[in-house]
Amino acid sequence: MQILNIDSAIRFAGRIKDRKLISFARRAHATPLLEEELSNMAHYQASIKASWEDMFNDALGKTNWMITSKEKVKLITLFLDDGLLIISTEPTSNHDTIIKNIQSLNIKL
Repeated sequence: MQILNIDSAIRFAGRIKDRKLISFARRAHATPLLEEELSNMAHYQASIKASWEDMFNDALGKTNWMITSKEKVKLITLFLDDGLLIISTEPTSNHDTIIKNIQSLNIKL
């Protein structure tokens, strides 16, 4: 819930560990855009994309975050020491400000 309070454009925040969603919060008025099965697949896809980033770490450094911008939503993935923090926002959100505010919370990133 602390993450949802950062910005009114944040629709959903979830914690992924070992490719599984272990906790989440959704804004009360944010209607899910995906049914449960597709939602689970989207969380798994975020984990797979994140694991692919590891192959570039030696040459480019550790990945801090990734963003996917779609017509109806922005998907932000922040890399934690022991998993991922996934966030969906309204497509017009200021993702740079949201990411900086999340990083200021001192969550292990």
